[in-house]
Amino acid sequence: PVGYQMAADGSRAEMTSFSELLFNPYVWLQFPHVIAAGVTTGGFLVIAVSVWHLMRKTGDEDAFRTSLKFGAIYAFVGTVLVTMAGHTQMQEMVHNQPMKVAAAEALWETEDPASFSLFTIGDEEKMEDVFSIRIPGMLSFLAFNSFEGEIKGIKDLQEKYVAQYGPGNYVPSVVTAYWSFRFMVGAGTVMLLTAVIALFKVIRDDYNFGKLTGALLIWSLFLPYIANSAGWILTEMGRQPWIVFGLLTTEQAVTPASVVSSGELLLSVVVFTIIYGALTLVDALLLKKYATAGLHGAE
Repeated sequence: PVGYQMAADGSRAEMTSFSELLFNPYVWLQFPHVIAAGVTTGGFLVIAVSVWHLMRKTGDEDAFRTSLKFGAIYAFVGTVLVTMAGHTQMQEMVHNQPMKVAAAEALWETEDPASFSLFTIGDEEKMEDVFSIRIPGMLSFLAFNSFEGEIKGIKDLQEKYVAQYGPGNYVPSVVTAYWSFRFMVGAGTVMLLTAVIALFKVIRDDYNFGKLTGALLIWSLFLPYIANSAGWILTEMGRQPWIVFGLLTTEQAVTPASVVSSGELLLSVVVFTIIYGALTLVDALLLKKYATAGLHGAE
């Protein structure tokens, strides 16, 4: 955090410089990642709708061929950019939030060079692997562009933070961080392959889709949502127990029970769930209605 100071009574953070906030170097790693994710999501939506109409020959094929071209370009460029921005963000995270990186890789011990986990089943209580398949040196390469380089493990980081911040558990949910990262990367990989297929089809001016290819392009609509959600879960859960890393824990930021009762908390959760659930349903129904209606609109 930059551009702030604590109030005299320590009750809140107060902004001292908007420009420092705006030009925080870490913001300019996150911002392109988020924007590229939005571009990617839009691209796959256009691909799905266009292919759906082209396969069903609902009319206006020329228009949907054109929209498919734009969707394929946006999906491909967006996926490449979001991957590059995410990679750069991960390299910065090694220095700023090393515990998140260690948790996302189920890296219990400090390693140099550090291995990348393809698949790991771990025991969080004992902080050890039950079963693991790893690529030696690959995590160091991803972090430092070199097959050599030390990545701190969970055990060493826990000891470091206890000495630095006092007694406590500074390890996030490893299973959540580990699998959210893999859902994000897995969905992103399929997105890139799907975007390449769509781009290859439009470059060849081939708008005939087999059942498998057509289904892949249509159902790819959901891939950005999976990747975006998994990435956000990793961001929030991998930072725990901090809400502001190194400065404020989630426990300190939560409104105490003396101010908000458990009943009020439950009520707010139920109300928010109902409201946002209803909005999600309405949004999905409207998207389906107008996406399938074609250029002439829904009746």
